Amino acid sequence: MDELEIKSKKILNNLINSSKSQGNDELIKLYSWNFEGSNICCYGWYDGVTGFENSHDLPHGGQSYFIEEDSSEKILYGDIFIVKYHGGLPVDITISDYSVFYSDRFENFSDYSSDNEGDIENNDIIIENDLEDTEEIIDNKTHNDDLEYDNYEY
Repeated sequence: MDELEIKSKKILNNLINSSKSQGNDELIKLYSWNFEGSNICCYGWYDGVTGFENSHDLPHGGQSYFIEEDSSEKILYGDIFIVKYHGGLPVDITISDYSVFYSDRFENFSDYSSDNEGDIENNDIIIENDLEDTEEIIDNKTHNDDLEYDNYEY
């Protein structure tokens, strides 16, 4: 991760000139998040060549006007750029600032996940019951003469 200094109002040109690895097509705003009165935006490429995938996991819940997949699941290509806007104007964002934003998003996500753990356990019980029902159905099928009855106790 590197911090860049944007010297002109042509943000996209600055980002393209700073990129070391690019995907296909044009650099575009992919996702944005509202955070503490600011808008955190991710610019990059959503299409590219296999082997040039970006390994950074974006936080969940990013808004995109054209990508349906959640920001935490979408594979991106080449470099990605994080730009912070406040009042519609770009403002400085340091690696430390991004780290605070990133950690906050994952804490909120883990809180949501832990709230739903009871639901997951209930689903496990339903699955186990479904399996028991299936075993009973299999045990009750004795009308097929082609099958031999298995007397072995497992």
